[in-house]
This record gives sequence, structure tokens and C-alpha cells, in this order.
Amino acid sequence: MSELKFDAVTVRYGTRRHPILAVNDVSLTVPEGKVVGLVGESGSGKSTMARAAVGLAPVSEGRILLGGASIERARRERAVQMVFQDPYSSLDPRMSISDTLIEAMPRGVRGVAARREAERLLELVQLDGRFAQSYPSEMSGGQRQRVALARALAGRPQVIIADEITSALDVSIQGAVLNVVRDLQRELGFSMLFISHNLAVVRYVASEVAVMYRGRIVEHGATAAVLERPDHDYTRTLLAAIPGGGAASSSPSAIHETPGSPA
Repeated sequence: MSELKFDAVTVRYGTRRHPILAVNDVSLTVPEGKVVGLVGESGSGKSTMARAAVGLAPVSEGRILLGGASIERARRERAVQMVFQDPYSSLDPRMSISDTLIEAMPRGVRGVAARREAERLLELVQLDGRFAQSYPSEMSGGQRQRVALARALAGRPQVIIADEITSALDVSIQGAVLNVVRDLQRELGFSMLFISHNLAVVRYVASEVAVMYRGRIVEHGATAAVLERPDHDYTRTLLAAIPGGGAASSSPSAIHETPGSPA
């Protein structure tokens, strides 16, 4: 099973006398094979949730489970993969794209088989196989983010956590990358926690949405229901920030239904 569950998770920084609660007693489930969007402004705690899931932030209280078991083993087996906001800083500039993908593959996949798998992964994210011999500096931001997605897929994960993966990209290419994400999830069936500050983006890819504010989840439900009939004032504030009609928009203005050329 690939159900990801945050069970009363608290992440606390600082000292005992002066604690800072980044995440405060949060429970959230990403059902198997589904995409759950997690939205909130900068500092709301959403990225800390992502980092806690992959072991980059300490869990002070509560637990994180994958398929009902502690997530520790899943991390060691690379069953949980994260795609970061800035694709350039998350890729080693000294490694070719092929070597980057091969490094993330399960043990035992090497040689010619690994090279072929690298090319297959690039095709999955709609990049030509010729990019296998390229380096990050030779690629555009959108192309690098596709490589970051391919690297996450190389580990054959059950869950992918995407943390603001389009916010560092030009608006003109955000839609193409989101189309790739949506198509990959439908084809491969992995579970995904999709984190963004943009409700329009989340509406495009997620079947459920959770709204995070000051370290807590203040609203959670089916995406259409939450965005069309929000209960919390903070959700209404986020909706009001969407250009061109808020919840009435079915997708971000940058998104086109057919992916464009590899950006």
C-alpha cells in the first residue's frame, strides 16, 4: 500500500524555553494512488511537512506512516521521493543527466540497462533521449524540473512529494510541467502530496486539498467543494488572490490542455 499518513505530527524548532511550532498537531492522509494538494502562504508549515516526510525535518511528536508502517524503512528503500522547488540547486552540476538518473536507480540496475532506463525516464517526462548526455547548465528551468521528476521516478517510489515545483518557473512553462505531472500520476498511479501556495495550480492536479495556516490544517476536503464553498476565512483569502475569477477558474491561466514543446 502507498497510503501516506501524518498522524498528529508536530515539528518544533528552537529551544524548550522558546519553541517555534512549524507544524502543530497535524493529521493528514494521502490515499493510495491519489493526489492531495497542500496549500498555504510562505511560513504556514507546508514545506516543513514535506521535509518531515522525507526525514529532513525532525518530528517532535506524532508519527508518519506509509502503508500503515513507520516511514523509516520506506525512506531507506527510496519508496518516498521529493521534488524540490529549485531544480538547478537540486541537481549536481558536475553530473550528466544520465548519471544523475542512474544514481537514483535501485541497486543492480547498471550498465547498458541503466542507460536505457535513463532514456526511458526522460521520455516519460517528455524530454528527448539526447538530453541524457547534457548537464543541468545546458538546460532550461522547465527542462531541469522535468529531469528532477525523472530522478524521483528512477527510485520507483510509492509516493512523490512535490514542493512548489512550478513556483521557480516562468509562467509560460508552468502549465507544460503540470501537464507532465498530471499525466505521469495517472499513468503510473503513485500517491502524491502536491504542495503549493497557488490554489489554481492545486485545483488542476489534486482531487483533495488541505489548507494550512500557522502550522495547522484549517480546512480539508474534495478540491471542488473546498474551492467553491470554502468554510474558513483564510481559504477565502487565498481564493481572492487568484487572478481572473478565483474559484471559477478551472485551471491556471498558464496551463494548456495539451503539453507544449519541452520547456
